[in-house]
Amino acid sequence: MYVKSNYITNVYGRLKYLFDEPSHDGSDHRVLGVNGSHVYLWGPRGQPYPAQSGYFLNQQFKLVRHQATNQRKRQQAQHLICSFSDSEMPIDNTERIKDEVIQINQLVGGFMAEHFPGTQWVSAIQADGQEGHKLHCHILINSVKPDGKCVRTNKFSVGRLRHEWNNYLKEHYLEVTGHVYVNPFDKDKPGKVVKPKGWQAALKETLQWARNQAKSIEEYLGLLKSKKVTVTRRNKRGDWSYHTTVSGKKKTVRDFYQRRDRKTGLVKATRGMGKEFTPLELERHFSQKQQSETKEASVDEEKSQQCDGRSERLAESERQQRQFNTYVARQRSTENDEEPGYEAGSAKLDRRRHQVSGKSEDEFEPGS
Repeated sequence: MYVKSNYITNVYGRLKYLFDEPSHDGSDHRVLGVNGSHVYLWGPRGQPYPAQSGYFLNQQFKLVRHQATNQRKRQQAQHLICSFSDSEMPIDNTERIKDEVIQINQLVGGFMAEHFPGTQWVSAIQADGQEGHKLHCHILINSVKPDGKCVRTNKFSVGRLRHEWNNYLKEHYLEVTGHVYVNPFDKDKPGKVVKPKGWQAALKETLQWARNQAKSIEEYLGLLKSKKVTVTRRNKRGDWSYHTTVSGKKKTVRDFYQRRDRKTGLVKATRGMGKEFTPLELERHFSQKQQSETKEASVDEEKSQQCDGRSERLAESERQQRQFNTYVARQRSTENDEEPGYEAGSAKLDRRRHQVSGKSEDEFEPGS
């Protein structure tokens, strides 16, 4: 939810603007719901009519202000604007708008009773904005309480109000609406996503293309220069500004910027192309890209070395196998060459044995 606060020096003009003027978008109803404290509203108790009189409400505010000690008080009232996003209070379903108006009235009433007790105020819920048509609530707080005391102006600080609203919605949003409240100004989760429009969206696409194609900041700047996008250093910290030309007009946009509240640390505004297009983030991105490429190259080299080692081992194994086969073939050929000589030698040996045996028989014949 977005909260805006400003002081009013003419209450009647603001009440007339809220309740008596026609709707901005031409619809039938300017005000969808009304709530208030220490004021008389037309309609049943607890269910006032959306149509109220700015003049009648101003008369009630004036009576209370007359009880103040300082009759020349310049600040007559404080004007708060609480705008709900489409995710918090969607208006695409017309049947749900009445329920959402009741829920907003309940949230506003509870917040005012907790943080501005005893004050005179009136609220008007509208959805006829010229842009966006979001549900928003105007709260007009009288600068003087019904007891004659003045409301402290330091309670109307925008940073303080946003902080109080976020804390209140964290505790009561689920109870009233049935949904969990997501704080858009959470200090632990600052808004990093920037959604530019128009020429800034086209420029962001060009920056994203160059970021994906380049391998270093120098190459990144060169690619942008080819697309007629120049980069300059904005300050001593080294932040960048991107420059381009649209329809003959020079356009400039920051790389990334967040404006924070000094006391609470909440993010008030986010501007620029995005955090990923700052010099620091680009250096980190290109460094990681180079490391990943180096790692991939080393992995590929290791795989090639493993393949080379495997091929060398296979070649050595094949060479040893060939040597073994050659040795086996030689042994077989040697055995084949030795077999005929062995048979001849054995035949000669048999004949010699036969001769010796015959001679021995003649030597031992009787009567020789």
